Amino acid sequence: MQIRAQMQYRTSFALSLAGNFAFTGLDFAAIVILFGNISRLGGWTADEVLLLYAVSSLSYALCDLALGSLDQLPAMVRDGSFDTLIVRPGPTFVHLLATDFLLRRAGRLIQAVIVLAVVMTRFPATQWTTGRVLVLASAVVCGAVIMGSLWTMAVTLSFWTGGSDDIGGVFSAGTAFLVQYPLDIYTAWLRTLVLFVIPIGFVAYLPVCWVLGKPDAAGLPGQAGLASPVVALLPAAAAAAVWRTSVRRYRSTGG
Repeated sequence: MQIRAQMQYRTSFALSLAGNFAFTGLDFAAIVILFGNISRLGGWTADEVLLLYAVSSLSYALCDLALGSLDQLPAMVRDGSFDTLIVRPGPTFVHLLATDFLLRRAGRLIQAVIVLAVVMTRFPATQWTTGRVLVLASAVVCGAVIMGSLWTMAVTLSFWTGGSDDIGGVFSAGTAFLVQYPLDIYTAWLRTLVLFVIPIGFVAYLPVCWVLGKPDAAGLPGQAGLASPVVALLPAAAAAAVWRTSVRRYRSTGG
């Protein structure tokens, strides 16, 4: 119903989509400007960083398109409107995702697909074996699952704190920005955090390292780049458990 409503005003939708496309292109422009002044970043060339950017951005675009309504949860907890989702038949989480589904978020998805398609042509054709293409495709999907799971667990803190509008952004847009660049440029403690505690290093960095044949900054075995599907299951299971526990704990605004 929301998609049909948004498509009733085609010009407005097209402008919103174009605006989202242009706004998300600022991160791409920043990388291009950066490599206009340097030749390598943490041992990575411009094309290698752009490949990393495209994969991570595509993962976040899928996550944002599907789960963007999570940002509405803190306000719904504060004003009690979350009650209306609980009494509806079907999964409450699905109802939450449908409250503010904005198709214009696909602008980021389109931009990421274009960048990925272009940057892949800048590598030798022999680089793209079936296995490497499948690893990139898996990294995009698993990356979306990892970021979505972290985002879900972050916003569910609203059930316990009364609602915070900022924490979701830290684990959505903040995470997306962090994984756009190679982990080689970060300090050792941060690399350890995003590889072994909050596994966003598996969103794009490790799979792209495997595809490019580059060693990772933490010195993990090369096959670690293939572990994203397994790693994605852990935060997904944790997010599901945290969501169920939090919803059961919910007592409305006067509870």
